[in-house]
Amino acid sequence: MSKKTEQFNVTVKVGKKSYRPGEPVPVGAGGITAEEAENFRKNFGAFTADSDAKASSGSIDLDKLREAIEKLSADNDKLSADNDRLTAERDGAIGDRNTLLEQNEQLETDNATLAGEVTKLQAEIEKLTAPK
Repeated sequence: MSKKTEQFNVTVKVGKKSYRPGEPVPVGAGGITAEEAENFRKNFGAFTADSDAKASSGSIDLDKLREAIEKLSADNDKLSADNDRLTAERDGAIGDRNTLLEQNEQLETDNATLAGEVTKLQAEIEKLTAPK
């Protein structure tokens, strides 16, 4: 029974043994899992025998990775600034709400006082206009 092997563009360590790029790596019992093999292919590309292609591919991936990190860092900075701005706006709105609530309470008190005065004035009008 032949054992399945695969080649990768990266060094793969299985237990205490390391397999250099291009060396057959056992897949299955005593080696890496099929999922790990797929992960290596996905992250480092399919094996190519051309060492120049491997070197340039690695450096291109590294450059792309650096660009992605820079973009994510810039995005993070922008989101952090947006978060700070929105937090300040929220805090301002909460302050405005509290001020409006206090004003509303005062207006309700004033309204109740005026309603009492209106009732007194209506009673006074009825007294003055009542037949004697």
